Amino acid sequence: MNTTHRTPRLFLLYMLAYLLLMEWLIPLPEVSKTAFVPVFMAGAAFFFLVVFLGFSWWMTLFLMTAGTLFSLHLIFLDSVFFSPAWWDVLIGNVTQNVHFIVNGQWHMLTDFFRSMLFFCLLAIMSYLIYFWIVQARRILFFFIFTVIYIAVMDTFLPYDGAQAIVRIFVLGFVLMALLQWDRLTLFFPEGRKKGMWLRWLLASAALLIIAAGVGIAAPKSAPQWPDPVPFLESQTGLGNENGYGANNVRKIGYGDDDERLGGGFEMDDSPVFVATGDSDGYFRGEAKNIYTGHGWVSDVPNDTAHESMLYAEEVKTEEKTIEIDMAQNRAYDFVFYPGSLKSVRIPGQEEADVQVGVHSGRANIVVNEASYEPAVYTVTYEEPQFSEDMLQASGSQDPVEITSHYLQLPDDLPTAIGELAEALTSDADNRYDKVRAIEEYFHGPDFVYDTVNIAVPSEEEDYVEQFLFETQRGYCDNFSTSMAVMLRTLDIPTRWVKGFTKGDSLEQNGDRQVQEVTNAHAHSWVEVYFPDVGWVPFEPTRGFGSHADYVNETNEAESDTQEEEEEEETEESTDTEQEEAAAASSNYTVWPYIVGGILLIGGLVLFYYRFRFLKAFLLVRFKQMNNAAAFTRAFHALLWLLEAAGYKRKQSETLREYAHRLDGDFNTTDMINLTIIYEKIHYGKQTNQADWPAVFSVWENMVNRINA
Repeated sequence: MNTTHRTPRLFLLYMLAYLLLMEWLIPLPEVSKTAFVPVFMAGAAFFFLVVFLGFSWWMTLFLMTAGTLFSLHLIFLDSVFFSPAWWDVLIGNVTQNVHFIVNGQWHMLTDFFRSMLFFCLLAIMSYLIYFWIVQARRILFFFIFTVIYIAVMDTFLPYDGAQAIVRIFVLGFVLMALLQWDRLTLFFPEGRKKGMWLRWLLASAALLIIAAGVGIAAPKSAPQWPDPVPFLESQTGLGNENGYGANNVRKIGYGDDDERLGGGFEMDDSPVFVATGDSDGYFRGEAKNIYTGHGWVSDVPNDTAHESMLYAEEVKTEEKTIEIDMAQNRAYDFVFYPGSLKSVRIPGQEEADVQVGVHSGRANIVVNEASYEPAVYTVTYEEPQFSEDMLQASGSQDPVEITSHYLQLPDDLPTAIGELAEALTSDADNRYDKVRAIEEYFHGPDFVYDTVNIAVPSEEEDYVEQFLFETQRGYCDNFSTSMAVMLRTLDIPTRWVKGFTKGDSLEQNGDRQVQEVTNAHAHSWVEVYFPDVGWVPFEPTRGFGSHADYVNETNEAESDTQEEEEEEETEESTDTEQEEAAAASSNYTVWPYIVGGILLIGGLVLFYYRFRFLKAFLLVRFKQMNNAAAFTRAFHALLWLLEAAGYKRKQSETLREYAHRLDGDFNTTDMINLTIIYEKIHYGKQTNQADWPAVFSVWENMVNRINA
């Protein structure tokens, strides 16, 4: 076994590189069907150890083969290790897969053979990384590709690389710092001392901690460009309209299937449509009425009308229009609209017929008796203003067509849900106050809005019961479904509505604004029926404000006088607040650029005058030259400085020949005098026979003569 150049320090570096390689294996269970990853990690560790110990080639091959076979035995084979039956299975499997390869049937390769090839790849990587670490002393190439690999995994696949990227940068920085020191010792022999190596390691760690601290503490601006991944998926067809991606990972978005709710999802910012108008409300898709215990379906009649007619004539409304421009590759045979739909106009399709479901509110588009998917359309709608006094006085006498469709509950609905609803509304004496009590309950501190760590109820467990009494953590579907079901236990008709919230504002043109609605704005809410009012929307989801306009006419008159009195004070304070806010905003956004500019200019100055600063540093460091050891360090530093300045020693030159050549270049005898002293110390063992102040003066003169 060859142990040349195999020191504990190099073994440490080699193991750090092993940890870097393991970052390639950690994501595999989440993005593929790969299992037994710890076995692969242990096999790779064994390969790394064998390669580092430097056995002969045949012994290395034997050990790696044995390690691979034993690992495969642990994963796949049940027979006794190395028994005849074990060999029969192994040989048969290899023979079969070789046959597949010869015939080009790559998709037929078994998991056993794929794993064997993967172990071979790990063995090759162990030798390649050994070459990078021990021989070349460079790891930048592998480090960069590791970062790219994790970035791709995190961006395009369901793997969260937030912690992995931190680990990779720490490992990569430490590895590159230590390998750089190893390369520097070739030019600075004193660096081979253990103390110098340790100081370099501590300095590198300190720099890493400072950089990480600054990165964490520094202000961070919002992304300047939209996420390109949803666009790429939509353009290439990798995404789908059902809200599900690769490996059945659910994504946020508008879909038709709501029978099974629950579980987390990935955010998706791919655009759905752009709306131009003055609407601040939600965009309705459709409503569903049957709660199954796990989700929603619809069993209402297919009655249609040309308008949605959500509100009674007594409700104050304002007629508005909004233009919808669907994104590319977004096709629906119905329209999204705010408020209550009055009409739809589609350019170039004057014969288009709007068929609005009386119960669902879904506005289907039909052209020549066939479904039509409009790319651009203009919606005329009514935006309501609900009087709280009217809602409180509306009573509870609901029409039969309402009670027959919107009070349904599963026969096995847990009684605890109704008991909680009764307790929360015990002080309310009208329908509106009961609805508000339930809505405010979900806005309380007991509930958490989350889109990732969301439980999925079992077949025997009710979706609402799990949310109310177990997790109390979820997103819009959890909140809206729970509120709708709780109100139904109080004999209050409700229905579950889905669509989109208001989008992100792109620009403002007077009262009309342009907003982009993406999959991330997909949402669900609750509509409650009030006699003589109609269907009124409510927003139970924590963190979301109500999109409906409620007016308390009793308090409105009293508040008008108070508003007039406060208006003058508000106007006076507004200017001051705006100035302070602008100044604070200016300070917040400008100072990083000022500091960055100063650091940049300082860095350029340091770089331009780096050689002068280096000479000054050496003169200060060796000013107290008073013994042979200090002179030796100073002489080595002088040789290093000369080489950095371009006066490189030729391979065939002796030290004295090199000194004579330098003296000729500098027109002095200082270098040969210093070289003679150096030779007396190292070859003549004359360590205390020099006038050290005079020697320092000669050394100082030589340093000052050097120019880069």
